[in-house]
Amino acid sequence: MSSLLRPVGHLPASVYWFRRGLVLAVVVVLVFLISRLFSGDGDAQNTAATDPQPNPSGAPPASAPSTSPSTTPTRTPTPTPTPTKTTPPADLACKGSDVRIDALPGNRKIVSGSMLNFVVQLTPADDGCKATISNDTLTVIVTSGKDLIWSTSQCSKVIQTATLVVAKGKQAAVTVPWNGHRSGPGCLPGQPVAKPGTYVVKAEYDGHLSSAQAFQVV
Repeated sequence: MSSLLRPVGHLPASVYWFRRGLVLAVVVVLVFLISRLFSGDGDAQNTAATDPQPNPSGAPPASAPSTSPSTTPTRTPTPTPTPTKTTPPADLACKGSDVRIDALPGNRKIVSGSMLNFVVQLTPADDGCKATISNDTLTVIVTSGKDLIWSTSQCSKVIQTATLVVAKGKQAAVTVPWNGHRSGPGCLPGQPVAKPGTYVVKAEYDGHLSSAQAFQVV
């Protein structure tokens, strides 16, 4: 023990103490390095334990579902238009405002006392319709100035009941004969003949009056 505390040798004691201190410092450094080495292995093992485990099957990891909207355009089916059901003209009753009426004399000049036919034509004002011709819907009159010469309201038998389909491009007409005589209540025979002069004919359908057409009796 005394030899450790009191080094023996021909060198001064401070030299021996320096050497011992140097050896001691080397030992301390070695101990520190060894302890760090072992503590580093433990950290590596802990880190390896906490790392995610590899996929044992070797399959690629499932990706999270994409939340981005699809860029593929969506085709909206075009609705098929529903055909509009139109009512045939024969199913619509003609009113006076639905038609244009014309009364045309068969001849513009006749001999006094002779027969004359009037052609009553109906044309549609817009859509087609069905016109019922009768004494109640149609009236034809012949006048001279303000003088009433003849009327189907007095001679109703000359109008034949008929049904006309009034449509564009289709002729709808009836013929009303006049015997060239004046008329009176009941259309009694023996009425005087129309004297020579200028006369006009008009027709009225369901309250809608035609324009006047002139003709002459000679």
